[in-house]
Amino acid sequence: RRKTTGLLVAFFAVAAGGFVLVDRVSGGQTDPGPATSAAPGTDPGDGDTDAGGTGQTVDGIPCEHGERLAFHVHAHLFILDDAVSQPVSADVGIPGAPLHARCIYWLHTHDRTGAIHVEAPRPGVFTLGQFFDIWGQPLSSSMVARISVPPGRLAVFVDGHAYSGDPRQIELKAQTQVVIEIGKQVAPPRFDFRRV
Repeated sequence: RRKTTGLLVAFFAVAAGGFVLVDRVSGGQTDPGPATSAAPGTDPGDGDTDAGGTGQTVDGIPCEHGERLAFHVHAHLFILDDAVSQPVSADVGIPGAPLHARCIYWLHTHDRTGAIHVEAPRPGVFTLGQFFDIWGQPLSSSMVARISVPPGRLAVFVDGHAYSGDPRQIELKAQTQVVIEIGKQVAPPRFDFRRV
């Protein structure tokens, strides 16, 4: 990896299945680094689990026959397990996708970058907990998706700042950046929303 010059610190941002070094101050990009990888047994696959959204209303969010774009923002989720970025499933909130999508929830993903699309008929409060419930994955102090959390080894950041509350209550606003770190803690990475 090429280092940035001066006192600037480089962070990783997932983009198109790999990493891009992002300059902390200017947002400029340097050479691509290693690809995202998942620890054995933690890869969440694609789409919702059987416990998640299969077409029924989840946490007050319906699965509709088309995208509702009156309120349309993007948030992003990084999950790091011992500093290794884990994929977020593609097609969360789109049952039957990619070939036979039956409906689409107001919270969903299209790829494995961790970009969360919030597309609703009106503005509202949408949370990370709702997203995980549609995904059908747990989010607690002991379990994040398929990753077990050792006692006291969970760190959460919102927009680069440490977050000490319940991660399920994190509001997904325009360009909210959520980083969940399990085990080894590193500087929270940033996502380049120009890639959404």
